[in-house]
Amino acid sequence: MECGNQKVNFGTNNKADMHSENYWKKNLYALFISQFFYRAGTRSIIPFLPLYVKELSGENFEIAAIWSGWIFAAPFLISFITTPLLGSVGDKYGRKLIVLIAIFGFAISNILMSFSSSLLFLLIAASTQELFGGAYPAAVSLTAANSPKEKTTEALSYLQLANALGNIIGPVLGGVLADTIGYKNVFLITAVSVSLTSLPIFFFVKESNIEKRTNYHSLLDNLKYFTAKHGLIVCGVMLLGFTLSLTMMRPNFTFFVQQQFAYVNNVATTAGILFSLFGAAAAVSVALLPFVVRKIERWIILTASYFISSISFFLLITISNIYLFAAIFFVLGFVLGVVLPLVYSLTSDYTTQDRKSGVMGIGSSFQMTGNLLGPLSAGYIASIFGAHFSFLLSGTVLAAAILFYKIMEKDVKASN
Repeated sequence: MECGNQKVNFGTNNKADMHSENYWKKNLYALFISQFFYRAGTRSIIPFLPLYVKELSGENFEIAAIWSGWIFAAPFLISFITTPLLGSVGDKYGRKLIVLIAIFGFAISNILMSFSSSLLFLLIAASTQELFGGAYPAAVSLTAANSPKEKTTEALSYLQLANALGNIIGPVLGGVLADTIGYKNVFLITAVSVSLTSLPIFFFVKESNIEKRTNYHSLLDNLKYFTAKHGLIVCGVMLLGFTLSLTMMRPNFTFFVQQQFAYVNNVATTAGILFSLFGAAAAVSVALLPFVVRKIERWIILTASYFISSISFFLLITISNIYLFAAIFFVLGFVLGVVLPLVYSLTSDYTTQDRKSGVMGIGSSFQMTGNLLGPLSAGYIASIFGAHFSFLLSGTVLAAAILFYKIMEKDVKASN
């Protein structure tokens, strides 16, 4: 509003004002706290969810393995549909709103899961986890849109750190609670704790005005661009292989621990500790990555990571000592921890500035495909061949990804 020759601003919703007054830092602090507890809560159910499925199945492993795969995949199937729609809503009405909706959507889902008395009801309840989108992607979008351009990388790095720390704390906490107070109570505790993560965002995050884009490339244009560049195609395949290797292992991991180490008590706690160890290793490798890429070419690091990961998956199914298993699982987490930042940075290099968001979205669809196919295939595979076969298949997928890169290597270098 103008008054004479002076401009009068009401509120602090102007982007320039927000940046000059360091509102972006206040936003980041609030989002860091929220995302840490949110991620810890969402990851707390992973160690015991297969055991809960097995309990509802009448302790039938074959049935539990199949249903576990479907229950792990169901949220991603829903998010495949809802995430693009909610992204458009966020562009129009604000990303802060989408973060809050996603948080409460996950909390409601956990309440429903705690009251599940059948596998079908549990599947439906789990599906609603991503009905209102994921809080982390929405938080990334909110952070990037409300940070100064020169500070965006720094801001997103802190947000990823919160995510990584939550991945470490959540599984071990969930496993311990499941073994002490029961599965259903953990769902309720998770629902309450995740709901509370909305408070820092609601009270302290301020969002700048959203500028409408007048010129942009359509999805079809970006798809043509993506498929015309061999480097982008290989990046997509590497993302698919990475996601498949993890999501085929995850639904059957607790079953594998239970079968491979029958002498171990408190299976949920043990699985939670192992998942936390995996997350801690990944956090360490991500912290070291900026120093390593200064001396070693990224494709070399990436292929070495896939090779070591493939060997690690094969070794894990042969080990009967839980401590040796934990050591190799730590190595697996360490080498896989660098994959996403490497692949997405390479994807960015192969993409012009005006297409980055669209092309990154297509790259993410390869991850989404892996999140859908991995748990489903793992469930059926484990029911037929046993839980250990998921590890064998994960290693094979990573080896196939390396082979694909080697076949396309010359074309990939030409794409740069």
